[in-house]
Amino acid sequence: HGVSEAELARRIGVTRENLRKWRTNGVRRLPERDNLAAVARVTGRAYRDVLSAALFDTGYLTVEHPAQPRPYTEVLQDAIAVL
Repeated sequence: HGVSEAELARRIGVTRENLRKWRTNGVRRLPERDNLAAVARVTGRAYRDVLSAALFDTGYLTVEHPAQPRPYTEVLQDAIAVL
Protein backbone atom coordinates (compact mmCIF):
# COMPACT_ATOMS: atom_id res chain seq x y z
CA HIS A 1 0.00 0.00 0.00
CA GLY A 2 2.99 2.24 -0.47
CA VAL A 3 3.72 2.77 3.23
CA SER A 4 6.29 1.34 5.60
CA GLU A 5 5.47 -1.49 7.98
CA ALA A 6 5.74 0.97 10.87
CA GLU A 7 3.25 3.35 9.22
CA LEU A 8 0.86 0.52 8.41
CA ALA A 9 1.02 -0.66 12.04
CA ARG A 10 0.35 2.90 13.24
CA ARG A 11 -2.67 3.24 10.95
CA ILE A 12 -4.08 -0.08 12.15
CA GLY A 13 -3.39 0.72 15.80
CA VAL A 14 -0.98 -2.09 16.64
CA THR A 15 2.74 -2.25 17.30
CA ARG A 16 5.10 -2.94 14.45
CA GLU A 17 6.13 -6.15 16.22
CA ASN A 18 2.50 -7.37 16.38
CA LEU A 19 1.98 -6.56 12.71
CA ARG A 20 5.14 -8.49 11.83
CA LYS A 21 3.92 -11.49 13.85
CA TRP A 22 0.51 -11.36 12.13
CA ARG A 23 2.16 -11.26 8.72
CA THR A 24 4.62 -14.09 9.35
CA ASN A 25 2.70 -16.40 11.70
CA GLY A 26 -0.93 -15.49 11.10
CA VAL A 27 -3.09 -14.57 14.06
CA ARG A 28 -3.37 -16.91 17.03
CA ARG A 29 -6.43 -15.29 18.57
CA LEU A 30 -9.05 -13.04 17.10
CA PRO A 31 -7.85 -9.42 17.12
CA GLU A 32 -9.99 -6.64 18.58
CA ARG A 33 -12.85 -5.56 16.33
CA ASP A 34 -11.37 -2.06 16.03
CA ASN A 35 -8.09 -3.54 14.74
CA LEU A 36 -9.93 -5.69 12.19
CA ALA A 37 -11.93 -2.67 11.04
CA ALA A 38 -8.70 -0.68 10.73
CA VAL A 39 -7.09 -3.44 8.64
CA ALA A 40 -10.12 -3.40 6.35
CA ARG A 41 -10.06 0.40 6.06
CA VAL A 42 -6.30 0.66 5.48
CA THR A 43 -6.11 -2.20 2.96
CA GLY A 44 -9.34 -1.32 1.17
CA ARG A 45 -10.79 -4.78 1.81
CA ALA A 46 -14.30 -5.52 3.04
CA TYR A 47 -14.55 -6.04 6.80
CA ARG A 48 -16.15 -9.42 6.17
CA ASP A 49 -13.08 -10.54 4.16
CA VAL A 50 -10.70 -9.44 6.90
CA LEU A 51 -12.81 -11.14 9.57
CA SER A 52 -12.97 -14.37 7.54
CA ALA A 53 -9.18 -14.36 7.12
CA ALA A 54 -8.73 -13.90 10.88
CA LEU A 55 -11.23 -16.67 11.60
CA PHE A 56 -9.32 -19.03 9.30
CA ASP A 57 -5.98 -18.09 10.90
CA THR A 58 -7.32 -18.74 14.40
CA GLY A 59 -8.90 -22.03 13.34
CA TYR A 60 -12.53 -21.09 13.93
CA LEU A 61 -13.26 -21.69 10.25
CA THR A 62 -11.64 -24.48 8.28
CA VAL A 63 -10.95 -25.07 4.61
CA GLU A 64 -13.01 -28.27 4.70
CA HIS A 65 -16.05 -26.46 6.09
CA PRO A 66 -15.62 -22.74 5.40
CA ALA A 67 -19.25 -21.86 6.10
CA GLN A 68 -19.38 -23.78 9.37
CA PRO A 69 -17.60 -22.63 12.50
CA ARG A 70 -15.82 -25.21 14.62
CA PRO A 71 -18.03 -26.97 17.15
CA TYR A 72 -18.60 -25.01 20.35
CA THR A 73 -17.11 -27.73 22.57
CA GLU A 74 -13.93 -27.79 20.50
CA VAL A 75 -13.54 -24.01 20.70
CA LEU A 76 -14.31 -24.10 24.43
CA GLN A 77 -11.61 -26.73 25.01
CA ASP A 78 -9.11 -24.56 23.13
CA ALA A 79 -10.05 -21.58 25.28
CA ILE A 80 -9.69 -23.59 28.49
CA ALA A 81 -6.30 -24.88 27.37
CA VAL A 82 -5.11 -21.32 26.79
CA LEU A 83 -6.28 -20.19 30.22
